[in-house]
Amino acid sequence: MKGQGNEQDDILRAIYEELRGLRESVNEIHTKISNAAPAQAARARAVSVEEAQTLLGCGRSRIFELLRSGALRRGPKVGRAAMICAKSLEALLERVAREPEAPRLKRRPARRDIGRGKSESAAILKLIRQA
Repeated sequence: MKGQGNEQDDILRAIYEELRGLRESVNEIHTKISNAAPAQAARARAVSVEEAQTLLGCGRSRIFELLRSGALRRGPKVGRAAMICAKSLEALLERVAREPEAPRLKRRPARRDIGRGKSESAAILKLIRQA
């Protein structure tokens, strides 16, 4: 019986040693990936719609409007996700940076005579009822 216990202990030790080696290998891979991720992102040929939203500071519908107008080009799809060509995004950002800022349009002044319209409609209704 003691021989079986020693065999099981030896098997468990071997398993734990192999597990420790696998964990070290996985940690090395994670380290390599995390160090390479920024460089890969810089060389990316396409970005997701969400990334383009944050870069341009606009909403999802505006991104698709820019795609329809041709200001942005679609990149290759990744699964079901729409991607945007990084070069077209960079070109749009450069073009926006070069253009002078458009003058702001003046807002129409607020309507101040809101109460007057109600009294006029009440007077018209009164005339109609009298007739």
